[in-house]
Amino acid sequence: MPLLFTCPHCSAKTQVEDRYSGQSGECFSCGSPIEIPDFAGVQEVSAPAKARRPVGAMLAAGVVLMLLVSLVFSIIQFGGGSVSRLAEIRTQRSSISKLEVIASAMNAYAADYGAYPPPASKTSGGTVMHSWRVLLLPYLGERELYSRFDLTKPWNHPVNLEAAYEMPDAYLHPGDNSGMLDRSGYYLVVGPGTLFPPSGPLGPRDVTDKSAQTILVIAARPPNNQAFNGWTEPVDYDFSKMQGTINSGAGLSPGGFVESGATVATVDGRGHFLSKEMLPQTFKALVTPRGNEPLPDDTLD
Repeated sequence: MPLLFTCPHCSAKTQVEDRYSGQSGECFSCGSPIEIPDFAGVQEVSAPAKARRPVGAMLAAGVVLMLLVSLVFSIIQFGGGSVSRLAEIRTQRSSISKLEVIASAMNAYAADYGAYPPPASKTSGGTVMHSWRVLLLPYLGERELYSRFDLTKPWNHPVNLEAAYEMPDAYLHPGDNSGMLDRSGYYLVVGPGTLFPPSGPLGPRDVTDKSAQTILVIAARPPNNQAFNGWTEPVDYDFSKMQGTINSGAGLSPGGFVESGATVATVDGRGHFLSKEMLPQTFKALVTPRGNEPLPDDTLD
């Protein structure tokens, strides 16, 4: 029989099925560690045993039961769909942590070079060479892996494909259940009007909109549903082809890992969750670093 519990940290209330009594985990609402009381111990007391208990013990038991009953307005339930929702929140938080690692590395690169890494490095003749994900490796603490790449040869040269067998954990989305451990879950948004226009990447100092409202990196599945040859392939999201919707499943929007939305990182290095209810024009305003679009301060809260 479900019983009621409240988080001691944020006071969020939940209805808990008795099979979860005595277990520990994280609060659905605030993420703090919680421990579910051993409700089963209270329920299994037999009627004769109760009759023999002293009055004080009976009063104590009554207080416990009253506290449980008072937690009537539950926000979440353990089991069923709410377990899936809890898994979603854990995936979001893990993705945000990885995005913040990537954003920190991007900003460190920009501090050294005056601009973010190009989405794809090219030769003077225009041959596409390497993705920003490879160029960023030294800033992710992956110097040894970086040394295995031959930057004088294209990304798909055999020596570089061999090096690509190992992908940094920062690039693997926690919600990617494809089984492809060499597939990145993080991309740039490129094209005119973005941080990565055809003329070359901008840097944090080139952003005239709020840095806290300018998207730097997005979490998404491979764009345009194309075959993806690994994390080193120079592939990103073309802003001119994006729909502006979140988690649309069309391969033209961020998300695709959890039902409720997508995660991104902004120029200030912070990770955020974007609800799938976000309006397309809001997302597009967040992508442009110099669009001068007015957005409420709590757009990304």
